[in-house]
Amino acid sequence: MAFALLAGLSLAGCPENLEKQSQIVKLRVLAVQAEPAELIVDPAQPPPRTTLTAFAVEPSDAPIAMEYALCTVQEAVPPPDVDCPGTQGIPLQPAGPLSAVLDLGDPRAAALAQQVAQDGGFADGGALPPEGFPILVGFRATAPAHTLPDGGPPGADGGDLQIFEGLTTVTARGPGAALNHNPAIDSVLLGDAGIADDGSTAAPVSATLRLDPVPAQDAKEPVDGGAEALGYSFFATAGSVASLRSTDTTATGQPADKSVDWSAPSEPQEVRLWVVVRDGRGGVGWKARSVKVTPPAAQ
Repeated sequence: MAFALLAGLSLAGCPENLEKQSQIVKLRVLAVQAEPAELIVDPAQPPPRTTLTAFAVEPSDAPIAMEYALCTVQEAVPPPDVDCPGTQGIPLQPAGPLSAVLDLGDPRAAALAQQVAQDGGFADGGALPPEGFPILVGFRATAPAHTLPDGGPPGADGGDLQIFEGLTTVTARGPGAALNHNPAIDSVLLGDAGIADDGSTAAPVSATLRLDPVPAQDAKEPVDGGAEALGYSFFATAGSVASLRSTDTTATGQPADKSVDWSAPSEPQEVRLWVVVRDGRGGVGWKARSVKVTPPAAQ
């Protein structure tokens, strides 16, 4: 089977493969969104729940299935061989092909969350800290093999199924601060114009153009000391992305150029592009677009 392990709690990175991290040639999970983005634990309210949805992509459009589990190993740095989903996971109820529900009303989940809180020293009547604590969830994506160039199975063992596994976290905290919301991307500019959502946008072969994500008006929420800093990740099926990541704010709090260069491939084809936005507090959103790479105009 073709196999990749995403060993990162926030999904900020991608597995180490032969291809560039920004190049999508096989099944990948680029992000997992929790909606709502946080679990607010309030003794006066019913136990919270959130729906997890994977931003899973597969360049041949093979059907993707997801499964999720609440990990019984809840460590700040989980072991690399954690089996979750599997023997070290509590399966989560599916909510669609790419989604599942994390419900702290489930007795098994509630008991595990209580243990995590106790280990952190803020259970048994103690208030949860403002930053809360992370709850570790594992996931597994599967899709049939494909035969696109440089991509997918047959893998090293000749299997006919792609598998991508990884970990993510959802923050649980007490009431008080405003609920964090997932940021959204309104559009993605290619050069000076937005990429159409119907796939009609064209770019000439070998051209280098700027990709610039335009966040939704309410994407940046207020936080202590100002507003959120939004980070972006860029992915494509062909061509070359100059930088996997960008940010709209420097380390010193100054505005930054969030756009990156994308060089179109040298052969005409349809290229699929994906941009992920993160707010640094667990909120995540994304936008998918496609561009027609066309031959040079006749002289």
